[in-house]
Amino acid sequence: MSMSDTDTPKKSAKVLRDFKDAGTLRSFTQGTTVDITEGEYANYAAAGLVGEPDAAEAAPTDNGIPVAQN
Repeated sequence: MSMSDTDTPKKSAKVLRDFKDAGTLRSFTQGTTVDITEGEYANYAAAGLVGEPDAAEAAPTDNGIPVAQN
């Protein structure tokens, strides 16, 4: 018995740059957050295309010291 795409667990990911998945022809836009399968996440993250939503929006730093934002 196989799982359909709608049954596959999803993971939120922050898109780090514009890209198009050559296999699915699905396009992704930098800066958006998308829900993708865990397998897609592993592949895209390994290629540097997506990251964790919070990690992708890290606060600016100055030599590792957080910079105050007004």
